This record gives sequence, structure tokens and C-alpha cells, in this order.
Amino acid sequence: MSGKKRLRLKLPFRYIPPLIIADMFIKAIVTGFFMGKKKLFFGGLFGFCPHINREQMGINHELAKIDMHISNGANIVLNIFIIIFVGALLIRLNRKKVYGRMFAIGSCVGIAACICSLLDKIIWGGSPDYMYIINEYIIDLKDIYMFAGAIICGGIYLRTELAKGSDNKMDNNGGNDQ
Repeated sequence: MSGKKRLRLKLPFRYIPPLIIADMFIKAIVTGFFMGKKKLFFGGLFGFCPHINREQMGINHELAKIDMHISNGANIVLNIFIIIFVGALLIRLNRKKVYGRMFAIGSCVGIAACICSLLDKIIWGGSPDYMYIINEYIIDLKDIYMFAGAIICGGIYLRTELAKGSDNKMDNNGGNDQ
């Protein structure tokens, strides 16, 4: 190794497989035993309403309003691109020690969501959604992963950038508020 220390990544990629397995296991149970069964709670605000979402992404619902759609193949390519991009970005940020472990965990949760989305499109040709929320949305565990990963990473990014901004302000003022 010519005297250089080998970079040893300590990224939380080990959290990705259990998240994927949990999502796929629940979807296998739901699609195998509960398709077509619906149960609502709290006056229809929440419930269990399994179906295969063939619109692929929430954006397709909006695009359909203007007669545009994203195909299943394009969604597969998009998911592969996102997985590679986020994985490479996470490795780069980890090497530079920019955001820390919680950001890495949030990113891995997001990567798990993208892999689950990719598997949904390959296995079921759409997303087996089953959690009914607030009279409009039917989601699954993968959607919760994606939301949680975005909230974690976004919160840490904002906190870090705001801290940098306050450090720069102190440096520009010489530490004195005038």
C-alpha cells in the first residue's frame, strides 16, 4: 500500500438491508393476503387500504393533470441514478467529514427508500401502498423512509449552514456586535 493509510469508511450502509427487508416483507404480506380489503379509522382520516399504485410517483399524479406521464422504465432509471448519486455524495461528504453520522444515517434511510422504490417497480410494476392518510394519500413504509431521510438530512444541512452563517457574521464583525 505504499505507506498510505487505507481510507476506511464508517458509513451506516448496514442499516439499508434491514430497512429494505422490512418494507418488502410487509408488502409481500399485504399483497398476498390483504389486497382489496379496506379498514378506515377516526372518521376516515387514517386506515388500511391496500392497492398497487401504478402511477409510480406522486409527481405522476400531478403530471397526469397536464397529460404527461413518466413511464415505469424511466422511473427505474431515475431510481438507479438517485441511488448512485446519493451513495457517491454520501461517500464524498463522509471523506470530507462535512455533516456527520446523523446525516449519513438520514442519507442511508433515503437510499433504502430508493432501493425499495426500484424493487417495487421491478417486482410489482408499481408500489404496493396500504396506509391510508387524511382522505387523499395512500402510502407505504418506503414513503415514510423517504420523508424521514429528507427531514433528517434537510434539518442537519440547515443547522450546519446556519451555524456557518453565524460564524461568518462573527468573523466579519470581528466578534463585536456594533
